[in-house]
Amino acid sequence: MKRIFVDYKKCLACKACETACAVEHHPSGNLYAALGDRKTQVNVRVLGIEHEAFPLSCRHCDPADCLNACPSGAICRDPESGAVVLDAALCKACAMCAMVCPFDAISFKQTHRSCYNRDVAYKCDLCNGRIKAGDEPACVAACHSGALVYTENDAARTQRASRSLRSYLLGEEGPPPLLELFRELRRKEFARRRGGL
Repeated sequence: MKRIFVDYKKCLACKACETACAVEHHPSGNLYAALGDRKTQVNVRVLGIEHEAFPLSCRHCDPADCLNACPSGAICRDPESGAVVLDAALCKACAMCAMVCPFDAISFKQTHRSCYNRDVAYKCDLCNGRIKAGDEPACVAACHSGALVYTENDAARTQRASRSLRSYLLGEEGPPPLLELFRELRRKEFARRRGGL
C-alpha cells in the first residue's frame, strides 16, 4: 500500500500542502471560495516547533486504532486504496477516534461534509478520489521542496534505512546547501522575536 512519507528536514513551512488540501476538499474546488469559508476542511497541518516544521496528517495506520474505537462505524478502510476514511454522515462527534489517535490527526468542526449543521470529526482521506484516478494526493503534488512523498511503504522504509546507514558510516549525503542557510536565518528570526537578539 502506498502512503505519504514526510522528510521534515526538507519542509520549509510554506504551507502549500495546507492550501492544496483546502482547495481539494472545498465543494467549489476554488482557492478564492475556500479562503474565507469557515467550513473549509484542511486535513494536513504544518506544525512549527522551534525552528523546525513538520506536516502532520493521518498516517492511515494498519491496524488503525481510530477505526477500532469508532462506536458508530463512521471510520472504515477503503479496500481499494487502503485509506482510512471517515463518513461524516455517520459521525456522532463522540471523540473516541481522536482520543486513541497517536498522531493527533483527527479534528472536529462543522465542515461542508457534515450533516445536521453540527461539528463532526474530519481527517485526511488520502485524497481517495485522486488516488483511485491514478493521481497522487493534493498535498504531495503541491509540495515544492520534496518533503512529502507518496510511495510504497516497504520501498520507502528500505531506502531510508540504507540511506541513513550510508550517511552514518561513510559521512555521505549532507543536507542541501541552501537549506542550512535557510535554517540559520529561521533560528535568528525566532531568537529576534523572543527578544534574544
